[in-house]
Amino acid sequence: MSTELRRARNRQMVIFLLVCAGMVLLSGRLYYWQVMQGPQLAKAANAEHLQSQTLNAPRGRIYDDAGQLLATNVVRDDVYIEPSQLVTDYPDTYQSERDTLIQKLSGVLNNIPKEKLTSAFNSSAPTVRVAISITPDQSQKLKNLHLPYIFLEPRTWRTYPGNDLAAQTLGFVQEGATGGSPQGIYGIEKKYNQLLSGKAGSFSAETDLNGNPLTVGPSFEQNAVPGDDITLTIDSTIQYQLQTDLEARVKQMGAMSGTAVVLNARTGAIVAMAGAPSFDPNDYSKYAGDTDCRGQLEVYSNPVVYCAYEPGSTMKAVTMAAALDQHLIKPTDTIQDPGYLAFKDGTPTVANWHNLGYGTESMTQVLEHSANVGAAWVATQKLGARGFYPYLQRFGFGQRTGVLDPESAGAYRTPVSKDWSPSDLARQSFGQSILVTPLQMASAYQAIANDGVLMQPYLVSSLRDKDHTTTIQPHEERQVISADTAKTLTSMLESVAQFNKDIVPGYRVAIKTGTATIQGLADTNTDASMAGFLPASNPQFVILVKIDHPTATIYGGSAAGPVWKDIAQQLMWHYSIPPDAAS
Repeated sequence: MSTELRRARNRQMVIFLLVCAGMVLLSGRLYYWQVMQGPQLAKAANAEHLQSQTLNAPRGRIYDDAGQLLATNVVRDDVYIEPSQLVTDYPDTYQSERDTLIQKLSGVLNNIPKEKLTSAFNSSAPTVRVAISITPDQSQKLKNLHLPYIFLEPRTWRTYPGNDLAAQTLGFVQEGATGGSPQGIYGIEKKYNQLLSGKAGSFSAETDLNGNPLTVGPSFEQNAVPGDDITLTIDSTIQYQLQTDLEARVKQMGAMSGTAVVLNARTGAIVAMAGAPSFDPNDYSKYAGDTDCRGQLEVYSNPVVYCAYEPGSTMKAVTMAAALDQHLIKPTDTIQDPGYLAFKDGTPTVANWHNLGYGTESMTQVLEHSANVGAAWVATQKLGARGFYPYLQRFGFGQRTGVLDPESAGAYRTPVSKDWSPSDLARQSFGQSILVTPLQMASAYQAIANDGVLMQPYLVSSLRDKDHTTTIQPHEERQVISADTAKTLTSMLESVAQFNKDIVPGYRVAIKTGTATIQGLADTNTDASMAGFLPASNPQFVILVKIDHPTATIYGGSAAGPVWKDIAQQLMWHYSIPPDAAS
């Protein structure tokens, strides 16, 4: 073979090997892009032409017991401008075009300073939001003006038609931090947030280069599922009256705060509950830093379930209930009350208010006089720890009701507590050394009013989705005291009302007042309260009113009593309850 032919064949072999190497490299790259990176690239390609949008579900509405809207949704427009596009289109006359737009825009959005609009137009951003949730009238005016570089974006907002009506029961809604569905904060909005929120939907479509859906392209839509509607047991008429009276009384008494609640005596349904001060959930941020419950809680929390306090003399009815139910006392049993009660076990002496002595005193008169001595005598000499504490448990003290979150369970020491002493037993009998919530105390009186049967307090009467309605039925917790004991105690509490001249014209009432002093504070710094029910012959409603640190008068009957009696009268009129008092 000639040298020239050999060289030619060698060149052919080199070229062949290079071609083979190239084919191997090309095959490797094809495998990498098509097999290894294929799914990711396909996803990226689709993302350029397919766009998905989350469709937030309409939030469920909240109604009162008569079907009146307490919380609903409205669509309001936000206003956006396009400052960078304005500069691009009018590089030479930008300032005059800008000023013309600001002049026309501020004529509609007159609550926004022109300086703020000027600053927004001077931004280099593509879009700037200059107004949130404008009124329908403002939206229409802007649409009629056809202003360039300005557009409206509709958005759904939660609104509360009653403003502050039942605000601490309802709570409020905040926009999702990452643009998701709004989240309930406090109250019903928080506790039932998942049900109220519904289920978000989605919309996917193939788009053009500008992001507009193609009518000939594929699309997919999953409808949003609206949130459930909730109906409460709240009666808006009584709720409004309760809030109005309570707020006025707190101001009249120069008090720090106040709380009130109305229960249906037979079912445990919450008819109304309020705290003062309160807030407007339509503008909740305005109240940041405001407090209730003697300044201990945020104003957004519901003090009926979250404000634990020493109840004072309203607890004496519970002490008497325990002793009567175990047949340890009768209403006519008497003691000698010199104004104080001394103990041999080291328990500090118990004294009546202002050390008043009442001499020979029946158990009914112990309640009439609100005598600490008599209550402590019953607890320490008749009941003892074994006879007293099971009844605190049965009445529901120290236990959350589950009505709303957050909720306090209250607290009290028992003989199994490491720091308990016999002094706790004596003091708890008249409402010291124990913390309860207003709802717990009202529920205790509900059990007395309901022939000794404690009902689960509840706030939601029904839930309604698109298909059906679920009705919540009253739930019996337990028989706390016998029906005979409840009737006997009711008669004793009627005597208290008559003795103190706490009357509701035409009706027999059963009540007990409380003037609770707080450990470490002056005797004039009290929580003044009144708890009870009516009509006494056939109880329908339980009412508890508490005024925190009143200064005009410090006593339960004089500070809280007027609100209690006014609400009692309103309930009798509103529900057409026939009178039961002798004319």
